[in-house]
Amino acid sequence: MLTEDKSDLGQIKIHNNVMASIAFIAANEVEGVARVCDDARSHVLRWLGKKTQTGAIDVRQEESDTINICIPLIVKYGYNIPDIAGKVQERVRAAVEEATDLALKEVIIKIKGVEK
Repeated sequence: MLTEDKSDLGQIKIHNNVMASIAFIAANEVEGVARVCDDARSHVLRWLGKKTQTGAIDVRQEESDTINICIPLIVKYGYNIPDIAGKVQERVRAAVEEATDLALKEVIIKIKGVEK
């Protein structure tokens, strides 16, 4: 799905993969995040030699043009999980809104594990 906007020169379309890439980079910038989880699709693409940068980040646009981003994370051992999740939510929201001028409805964080 694409998010569309119009300028004086024509349409501007932002693909969900762009927002997922921004969210991936922003999430990994937060201290205490070990990594964004991969899903089966990204494992298959990597096996085929194709690069995937978004892991299993899911970007959904609802009919009301609201955007939700779901990010599965592995947190580093020794860090406070709710604190890290909150910082990732704030960082991702700021990064996506700054880059796209689109407002996010939710940034959902799913903690999938802890590692050293």
